[in-house]
Amino acid sequence: MTRYLFFCFALAALASCKRAAQPATDGAWSDFAAFYERFHQDSAYQMAHIIFPLEGLPQSADSTLIAAGTFRWTPETWQVQGSFDLQSSDFEHQLTPIGEDVMLEKFVHRTGELAMVRRFAKLGEEWYLIYYAGLNMVRKDAAISIEGGF
Repeated sequence: MTRYLFFCFALAALASCKRAAQPATDGAWSDFAAFYERFHQDSAYQMAHIIFPLEGLPQSADSTLIAAGTFRWTPETWQVQGSFDLQSSDFEHQLTPIGEDVMLEKFVHRTGELAMVRRFAKLGEEWYLIYYAGLNMVRKDAAISIEGGF
């Protein structure tokens, strides 16, 4: 029961967020900031900028589902995501460029035991969400990875 309440509290803290720290806006990433802002403000734009079926994990995935790596989000199972206000939560935001056309984003709880992961890629002239792992328990020893095949 305590674990369930902790998940609910963490999810509520994450869901109540309004605005995330902005990524670097220099060089190849200059258009990512504008995409990121619009992605969280315009639900139709968000749905059009997700590559479905989207690889990832649902919230609170079990180890069997994580190991299988076969879960996919569909337009029917997707819940539109708003922006995040990290100042009023216990989550740290990490936004890491991977090469010139992929951005790795992590929201990690201050305890290091909960995390959410998203990956965005620039395909042609547009950015898209290409991976999403909802809020899941993770271990500091990396025995459980929610980052997918990356």
